[in-house]
Amino acid sequence: MHVSNRRSPLLIVSVLALGGLLVSCSGPTGSTATQGSSNAGVLTVDQVFMMPSVDPYALTQTDQWEDVYAMYDPLTLSNDKGQLENILAKDWKNEDPLNWVLTLKSGMKWSDGSPITADDVKFSIERMKDPATKSIWGPAYTYIQSTQVLDGTSIRITTARPIAELPRDFGRMVMMPKVAFEKVGLQEFLKAPVTSGPFLFKSMVPGSSLTLVKNPNYHAGVVKLDTLIFREVPNASTRVADVLSGQADIAMAVSPSDMKQVNSSSNAKIISTESIQRIKLEFMMKTDPRLQNEKVRQAVIRAIDPKALNKSLFQGTAGLPTGWMNSLTDGYCPVPLPSYDPTAAKELLKEAGYPNGFPLDLNGLTPSYTLSDQVEPAIADMMSKAGFTVTQNVNESAKDADLYNNGRMTGLRIWGIANTSGGADQMLRNSDINRSSRAMVDPTLQALIQQQQSEFDTSKRRAVVCDINKRVVDASLEMSVLSLPNISAVSKSVSGFTPSPYLLQRYNTVVKH
Repeated sequence: MHVSNRRSPLLIVSVLALGGLLVSCSGPTGSTATQGSSNAGVLTVDQVFMMPSVDPYALTQTDQWEDVYAMYDPLTLSNDKGQLENILAKDWKNEDPLNWVLTLKSGMKWSDGSPITADDVKFSIERMKDPATKSIWGPAYTYIQSTQVLDGTSIRITTARPIAELPRDFGRMVMMPKVAFEKVGLQEFLKAPVTSGPFLFKSMVPGSSLTLVKNPNYHAGVVKLDTLIFREVPNASTRVADVLSGQADIAMAVSPSDMKQVNSSSNAKIISTESIQRIKLEFMMKTDPRLQNEKVRQAVIRAIDPKALNKSLFQGTAGLPTGWMNSLTDGYCPVPLPSYDPTAAKELLKEAGYPNGFPLDLNGLTPSYTLSDQVEPAIADMMSKAGFTVTQNVNESAKDADLYNNGRMTGLRIWGIANTSGGADQMLRNSDINRSSRAMVDPTLQALIQQQQSEFDTSKRRAVVCDINKRVVDASLEMSVLSLPNISAVSKSVSGFTPSPYLLQRYNTVVKH
């Protein structure tokens, strides 16, 4: 087995290379960033990576949503139970399959005191979609054909095709102020952003820390913290050590191996939830014809032992595969995967015409998900025992995206994927050849994806999602290896905090004693 590009164990979701937009700061925040644990009302959070700038559309990974939602509110958001809640939105009316009318709540204001209006919604949609913004989420909204402001709080959104879960999809699109942004332009706006969320911008050192203060006029109620500090601490053990030493109040993305140490301490505890994030194994069928043979795909799946990975690497905290989706996705129905059987895998390869196996690339990206530096070598070793000659490639995210998007990746692709809305369609976007997929070759799956996207009857849509789950498993089209846990180390001086299963962390109700 050949391994390239060694990496350190990190817990992160995919990072796409974007041009960094620097925010001018009030100076280094080293002294401020360490005061959180000693002061009531001041919360310090160690996370894997912060957002690269305070432009909410410059996100590079899912972890950064908690930074964004602290400052900017979306129209809607999925709560920890997967239920859709209106945040800035008051009401959604579906006029016909292609037209939605959104009405905003009245009386809401930006941090500069100006009203939040339908013009801001139109501006935000257009800016998100603009290729010049370089948002990783821009392509997800290509279905929006046009917008029409109807009055101060109402806007019509017209789509190119029926999008049944459009209100849920807008949880990913936070709103930005049209007048304030256009008055000064991007660079000046980022120095003192006008926002709508529970916290206001104070200062930022890109790649180091982000300091926020409470919004005294937050439209959704009283914010209980005075100051919220995010710090970028890539190393999982360092994040835990910060909480145990009192330099931080919360450590996100804790490794399962550190749970015992935290729980045995006198000043911190582990709080863990299920997570919608999964390890996805994707077959490069378009560029690698060998993988269009279903028996070859079956052999790969039978060669991988999720139970062993969970026990040895995750100490039993991960969720075993129950099909393509896990229980946190709307429309989920459990479908058992074929059991681990390397002997059966060898026989399947023989039946496919490869009695001696064949060389196969396992393409990972760094950083990607919990313990990826251990999961992927273990999978490569398992596959080699089933007859494959595995070359493990670990690419930086920009190279991974380039290879994948330009059809130059062969073999397998393994990465962390999260469906932050809880709706199936956001997850299925990555398997849809009309949106993000560059690998899938299955007309039946494609037809099902399009059917669920346009089905407005909730029960019928869930039935189609169940059919999709069955299709993926029955035809061995992709593999969901494990569902990842969401583990945090939390100081006992903190209350009101629970890690979000959908990675949509909010801090407006958290208390620091």
